[in-house]
Amino acid sequence: GGQQRAAPCPHGGPGGQGQPQGEAAGTRQEHHGGHRPDAVVGAAQHPHQDLGVAGEGPGPGPAVLQTRKARRLKQAKEEAQMEVEQYRREREQEFQSKQQAAMGSQGNLSAEVEQATRRQVQGMQSSQQRNRERVLAQLLGMVCDVRPQVHPNYRITA
Repeated sequence: GGQQRAAPCPHGGPGGQGQPQGEAAGTRQEHHGGHRPDAVVGAAQHPHQDLGVAGEGPGPGPAVLQTRKARRLKQAKEEAQMEVEQYRREREQEFQSKQQAAMGSQGNLSAEVEQATRRQVQGMQSSQQRNRERVLAQLLGMVCDVRPQVHPNYRITA
């Protein structure tokens, strides 16, 4: 009973997970693997620091972390924008194909209407050419043949 029992080792060594109780109480006991157990405690106290390569010093500061976060947000925004553009292009292409399919059936209809309109215009032009002389002669006859008469609606007042 006089010895303190070791808690599990954080690296899965003979103690399992965690630190020996003696270290937590302030007495140093031998730790397996030859590494410093206080290094793990230091890293646990500062979880936002990158562990990096051994011998490098403290991890990146808040400005570097903020820059990285801003860069990740910018990249995510660009990726989302590209996805939106791709979706918009797909929908536009789908709309164009549907519109083309609908216009294909109307294309024949518009060609038929245009052809009928041309026939009507040609019929009117030929009728105008046939009747032109007769209409002009009738109009000139009415203008040149002046017969003075009192209009039936005219009332003579005394």
